[in-house]
Amino acid sequence: MDLITIIEKIISWKKTSIFRKILLIALMVSIQLFITFMIYSSGGTKTAFAYFVLLIVILGGCFFGPIGGAFLGITGGFFLGPFMPADATLMVMQETFDWGFRFIFYVVVGFFSGKGIRYLLDIIENLSSATLYQPITNLPNKKYFEKMDMKWDYHDRVAVIKFEEYYKMIESYGEDYANDFIKKISSIFVEIFNDDRRIADRPNVFHLDEDKLAVVFSELETKDNFKNVFKRIYRSIKSKELNHFPGVFIGISECNESNTKIIQNAETARRSARKDLKLYKIYSPKLSEKSNENFDLSMEIPRALNERQFFLCYHPKINLRSGEVEGIEALIRWNHAERGFIAPDNFIPHIEKTSMINKVTEWVLKTSFSEIKNMESENIDVNVSVNIPLKILENPIIVRYLKSYKKKQLPLQKLELEILERDNVEDFEITASAVKTLKKMGISFSLDDYGTGYSTLSYMQNLPFDKIKIDRMFIKDIETNGNTREIVRSTIGIVHILGMEVVAEGVETKETVEILKNMGCDYAQGYYYTKPLAYREFIDWHKKYKASEV
Repeated sequence: MDLITIIEKIISWKKTSIFRKILLIALMVSIQLFITFMIYSSGGTKTAFAYFVLLIVILGGCFFGPIGGAFLGITGGFFLGPFMPADATLMVMQETFDWGFRFIFYVVVGFFSGKGIRYLLDIIENLSSATLYQPITNLPNKKYFEKMDMKWDYHDRVAVIKFEEYYKMIESYGEDYANDFIKKISSIFVEIFNDDRRIADRPNVFHLDEDKLAVVFSELETKDNFKNVFKRIYRSIKSKELNHFPGVFIGISECNESNTKIIQNAETARRSARKDLKLYKIYSPKLSEKSNENFDLSMEIPRALNERQFFLCYHPKINLRSGEVEGIEALIRWNHAERGFIAPDNFIPHIEKTSMINKVTEWVLKTSFSEIKNMESENIDVNVSVNIPLKILENPIIVRYLKSYKKKQLPLQKLELEILERDNVEDFEITASAVKTLKKMGISFSLDDYGTGYSTLSYMQNLPFDKIKIDRMFIKDIETNGNTREIVRSTIGIVHILGMEVVAEGVETKETVEILKNMGCDYAQGYYYTKPLAYREFIDWHKKYKASEV
C-alpha cells in the first residue's frame, strides 16, 4: 500500500458514515465485555488482563476522537468498576478509591488520546493538502500522480494540457485573474472527465503545474470528452464567465509504464505538438528518439561554431513595385561533420531554450554583415534580415553587441530583425524599450509568420514594427480560396493604415505575384523567384536576375 493510499484512508475515516461508526463502537464495547469476562474468569482485576481494556479505550480515541475515547473510557471503567472483584477466587471486592481512580484514568486517557490523534490527523491532512494538492484548484498535483498506485487498463490514456498564455495573463491582468481563469477551466475538465470515472476513489484530473493539467481517460472517450470541454469553454466565453480562450497544446500517452514515465512521454508529445503548431500529438517512441537526438545536437553547437560547420543561405525579397531585389533573409544552415546537412527545425528550437542562442545569434549577425559587405564589391546593395527569438531583445548582451557594431561603423541601417509572432513576450515594456533603442541605431523590425500565433494585435499595438510578413499558409491558397484572399487583402489594408509595409512569404506562382500586386502588397518572397541560396550561389543568381530584369 503506497503513502497516498494510507493518508487517504486515514483522512477518509473522518468522513465515514454514522452507521459504520456505530457498528465499530458497538464492536469495541463487545470486546470490552469479552475482556471483562476474561478478567473475572482469570481471578479479577489483580491480573494483567485489565490493561487490554485500556488498549480498547485508546483505540476508541484514535477512531472516534476525544468524545468516543471518553465514552469507551466510561464503559471500560464501569465494567471494571464496583461490581468487579479484586480477587474473584476469594470474592474480595475492590476499594472504592481503586476502581474510582481507574474509572477517571480511563476516561482521561480516552479523551486525550482522541484529542492527540485528531490533532495528528489534522496535521497529516494539512501536509497532504500542501504537498499533494495544488492550492489554487485543490486538485491533486504532479507528486500525487507520480506516487499513486494505479492499476491501468489497456485503454487508459493520460493527456497533459498546457495553457500557453497563462503567464502572459498574469503579466497583463494580475495573478488573481489568472488563478480565477485556471480554476474555471479546471472545473470544466473535472465536471466532464470525473463523471466517467471507473475507479471511484481515484481522481481523473490533476493540476501538474500552474499552467498545466493532466487528465486520465479511456481511449474510447477521447474525442467526445475533449469536444465537450472545448464546447463548454466556448459557452463560458459567450456567457462572459471566461474572457479568454486559452491557447493550448496537448500531449497524450498510453499508460503502459511507470506514472513518472507516463507524464514524461505525454510532455514529449505536447512539446512536439507545440513545435508543429498542432492541437495535440500522441506519444510514440520515435518522438523520444527525435527529442534525444535534437538534444544531443544542441550540445554540439560550441564545436560546430569553432569548426565552422554553420553557413548562411540567403532568400531574396522582391519589391513588387520596382521588381528589384531590395533585401535578403539570412537563414542558418548546418553541415555537420558526421551527419551531413541538418535541417534548422531539428536544432534551432532547442538552441532557443539555452544560452547558446546568444552565441549563435552573434555568429549569424557577424557573418551576415561580413557577407553583405563583400556583396558590395559585386555591385549588390541589399538589406539583410535575421530571425531572432523575441526573448533575446530582453537580454542586454545582444543590445550591447549591436551597439558595438555601430561603433565599428558597420551599416546597421541595412539590418532588419525578424521576430516570430508566436514568441512569448515576458515583459512588453522591456522588449519595447529594447526595440526603440535599436531602431534609433537604424535597425528595422518585422513581425514574421503573421497569422500563426495568438497575439497579433497586441504585438502590433505594443511593438514598433516596420514590416509584417504574412505567413505562407495564407499565401499558398490565395489563388483558389476566396476567404483567404479577403483575409490577405484586409491584412494588407490594416497594416498600411498602421504605417507598416507587407511582405508575402511562400510565393510560388506568377498568378500569386499578380494578385499580391493588385492588392498593394509591398514585397514578395518565395520559390517563384528562387530557393534560399548559399553566398556564392546567391551572387550568381542575382546577376542573372538583374540581367533578366533589364
